[in-house]
Amino acid sequence: MNPTVLLVDDNHNLLRGLMRTLSEQPLDVICARSAEEAMHMLKRKGVDVIVSDESMQGMKGTELLCWVAEHFPETARIILTGQPSVPSMQAAINEAGVYRYLLKPVKELELVKTIWDALEMHATDQAAASGN
Repeated sequence: MNPTVLLVDDNHNLLRGLMRTLSEQPLDVICARSAEEAMHMLKRKGVDVIVSDESMQGMKGTELLCWVAEHFPETARIILTGQPSVPSMQAAINEAGVYRYLLKPVKELELVKTIWDALEMHATDQAAASGN
């Protein structure tokens, strides 16, 4: 079974570009156009990695990833932003426990490598937690 990646961005064109980047990978990719939609999707189906934009209407990406950290701590969290700021970086790292903080426009290879690295870290953490 392929790992599941949830992409969250309120910009339809960027979301399509991210999907296209991951289309050649052995991943099940699902998309949400808002943090609220992502939350509903996560409640229905767990995911292995969530990649969220920071600047969305309504709930910001760091707020969503904080919620994910609380309710689905086993899900690896990655944030994308086109407008980096120290406060958002601090919130992403200190509160949401993100695996990576990536800047837009993200290079395709960097995104793919980051997702696979996050999956590997996730598997290592789960094995350590189960004592294997």
